[in-house]
Amino acid sequence: MNSDHLGQHLGHLRQRPVVVGYNGKRHARVALAWAAEEAARRRVPLVVMNAANYPGMTLGPAPGLLDPSPRGLEADEEVTAAGVAEARALQPRLHVSGVTLATAPADALADAAASAGLLVVGSRGFGRALSVLLGSVAFSVAARARCPVVVVRSDGRPRPAGATPEVVAGFDGSPEAAVALRFAADHAAATSSGLLIVTATGGDVSAGDGSDRRLLAARNIAEEGREAVGRAHPHLDVVTAVEDGPAERVLVTASAAARLVVIGTRGRGAWRGMLLGSVSQQVVDGARCPVAVIGADPPVVDLVEVWGRDSFPASDPPANW
Repeated sequence: MNSDHLGQHLGHLRQRPVVVGYNGKRHARVALAWAAEEAARRRVPLVVMNAANYPGMTLGPAPGLLDPSPRGLEADEEVTAAGVAEARALQPRLHVSGVTLATAPADALADAAASAGLLVVGSRGFGRALSVLLGSVAFSVAARARCPVVVVRSDGRPRPAGATPEVVAGFDGSPEAAVALRFAADHAAATSSGLLIVTATGGDVSAGDGSDRRLLAARNIAEEGREAVGRAHPHLDVVTAVEDGPAERVLVTASAAARLVVIGTRGRGAWRGMLLGSVSQQVVDGARCPVAVIGADPPVVDLVEVWGRDSFPASDPPANW
């Protein structure tokens, strides 16, 4: 199947599907299970997508970067069929279909994003240096996709026993971060989870040199985010955390007790480290739970556009957004 056929396949679906990248490896199977559960919760179809630059050759662990298969594309189609069968076994009422493409996985998934409601990709959790060496599909897709992308690590740690499921949102007050916060709030409300809004100062407030003002500004931003979520989801349990330190460290630490961490892309606020870039790559690589990367395409210009005018009465506009 080529990219044109892919568009036709997705276009025939009545609802925007959840699309999951799949190659039969352990990390892909973990992502498949997460994607199937999410598609069932959303009541939308699931598309299992298997793509490789060369038919029958899939990315393997270092140092042998490619694992060749002599049966070529036919073998890849069998892998796809196995993924479809596994998803149906996990969610028997779910509409599941499969797509096999002889193209770069990142390109195939980025193309699929135009018609998908959500992309899900697995990550082996190699570590940052090896992810750069391998040209991580997860990072590439998260940076390019026109729909939300969830990266699921195969080595994610289970939440502590008795812990309340929690969605964590990194928030810096920019419109792009507000898009991510809206996704996080909607997901938390739909899954009966709490929402933790995290804002980091980006440095050491004990160092002086205006740090106290940065801490106060961060607290105001976090509180404005909480108020906006409260207007949209009045029954959602929302708490805020303003932390002294780099955003990546704060979010990775918070991920230990979370069901999902949500971060945005292309932020233009004072705390750009909260959004896609080197810091966000560190969050994706280091988080102990799935990470949702939310883009703003087309770009938004204000929070009224993100949340709706009812969330921000004209008499009380957000001070820092």
